[in-house]
Amino acid sequence: MASADQMRRASARAAYCGMASALSLALMLMGGLVPVATYAVPMLCALALLPVLLEFGKKAAWLTWAATAALGLMLGLDKEASFFYLLMGYYPIVKWRLDRVKSRAVRLAVKAALFGVALAGMYGLLALLFPMGEYLKEFGEMGWAMTGLFAAAFVGVMLLFDRLLFPTSLFYMNRIRPKLPKAR
Repeated sequence: MASADQMRRASARAAYCGMASALSLALMLMGGLVPVATYAVPMLCALALLPVLLEFGKKAAWLTWAATAALGLMLGLDKEASFFYLLMGYYPIVKWRLDRVKSRAVRLAVKAALFGVALAGMYGLLALLFPMGEYLKEFGEMGWAMTGLFAAAFVGVMLLFDRLLFPTSLFYMNRIRPKLPKAR
């Protein structure tokens, strides 16, 4: 039989994860209204995983990511953003594991490769599942050089996002967490 404290903690975890998922989904739905938000909104949604990860651990964060990704794919207006979240929204969960790589060059190469594969996977899945004539035509008109520049810029922005996760975590732990009720 579960104690009252265990039940309170389980309820707090479910509520916390549900609120993070709801916030992320609301951002995804609003992001579909603004075409520029295709890449920014999934990164903001990924930031919503940080408190879940820091308060309740990886399992709760993975479940929150999975629920948000599934709902985003079903309800999201911008399928490109939804697939981006599916393929990169989990990054705050795995970042800390990747940061254990001792060599800075290897660590950056692994992260850049992960971001590049996610970008290729996102457009590959979109092309496979949806009529992507316009996207393919757009990339064809851009040419290989511009497409490569786009991919390099994407990887650069994701590396900047990676760099900002640590200070964001510190901000949460030092400024926001002390003001929250003690549900942990």
